[in-house]
Amino acid sequence: MGRDLGWCFFMATVVMVAALLPTLTMAGRLELKNEISGVASVRKAKLAVRCWSNEDDLGWDMIKPKQSRVWTFTTMNMWPFQKTEFRCQFRSGFGTTKEDVVTVFSVKGGFRKECGVGGDECFWVGKRDGLYLRRIVKDGGGDSRKKYVDVLKSKWVWKW
Repeated sequence: MGRDLGWCFFMATVVMVAALLPTLTMAGRLELKNEISGVASVRKAKLAVRCWSNEDDLGWDMIKPKQSRVWTFTTMNMWPFQKTEFRCQFRSGFGTTKEDVVTVFSVKGGFRKECGVGGDECFWVGKRDGLYLRRIVKDGGGDSRKKYVDVLKSKWVWKW
């Protein structure tokens, strides 16, 4: 009797977890874009980035003006396993960010709400005066174009 009850409890738990999993994991998207303009030297307009997560080091990359880099990944959103986080270092011809390391995506502490509507994708933009978070304020709807506002997160500073 006790063995049958234990087996039923185990199966009910497995079914419940399986039913919840699609909402506990979701696709995340991170985009870094270079919009540095008004510079005579192409070298000065390049944006160097190094990004990594808890599991992967994406290495250094050079993003030319009007180009971007996109990463997609699966996030884990179930407490206590909320761990998806990406951090980056940024360098431009105008300096580096105020903070040496910038968290560009995290499932913790409401961070995704800062990215805007939906919160499953974060856009970061390097411009001539600094690094911006491109916050989605409207998810397109019928016209399929997203509306956004750029929020300055760090001016470029010289540290070296």
